[in-house]
Amino acid sequence: MKKWLLTLIIFPLFLMGCDPDVKPGFSQKQLHGHWILTKIDGKDVSISEPRSVPSMAIDSDLKVAGFSGCNRFFGQVELAKGYKLRVVAMGATKMACIQEDEAHVEKVMTKSLQKWNNVALENQILTLTSELHILTFLPTDHSPEEDSEQQ
Repeated sequence: MKKWLLTLIIFPLFLMGCDPDVKPGFSQKQLHGHWILTKIDGKDVSISEPRSVPSMAIDSDLKVAGFSGCNRFFGQVELAKGYKLRVVAMGATKMACIQEDEAHVEKVMTKSLQKWNNVALENQILTLTSELHILTFLPTDHSPEEDSEQQ
């Protein structure tokens, strides 16, 4: 009898110590909207000239269009396994990238988007992690002051 009582007391304590399973993923609707690239591999994106900010817009049909530093791009978002994303059938304009910083952002963004990315969408921060880079996006209606208030 004591063994059963002890088991009934100890077993729930083990369960309370376990973290709940965090299921990766997002709903397709959460991706809709205009996203601004704010970080590459944890470093702030900076463009030396006052130009358009690297960004992308995803519509309800998962069509994507955006600006990657020098050129405009477009394509189709493909989703897999509930937490993977890539852009297929990507096309782009062919403007010359004169500034080195723009060329770097352009190359990283377009190559990374075409690879499979693990997606994390938390606190209005969209993070795409591929085998190449980590891209961090904020929605256009999100302000950096919101981040500092939450910390």
